[in-house]
Amino acid sequence: MKDSTQGRKERARKHLKKIKQLVAQRPSPFEGMTEEEVIATLRKTRERLWEKKLVIHARHK
Repeated sequence: MKDSTQGRKERARKHLKKIKQLVAQRPSPFEGMTEEEVIATLRKTRERLWEKKLVIHARHK
């Protein structure tokens, strides 16, 4: 049983390493933006996520 746990841990480490490599290859979505533009973009994104969450929550009532 310990071997299977070790195997899962090792696979998870490899998977995480690959994800980190892929993320490092992509440019930042905020590259070239001013601080104000980044903040505005994040606020819009947060607002859209909240709207989706509220719609989903309202459907389950």
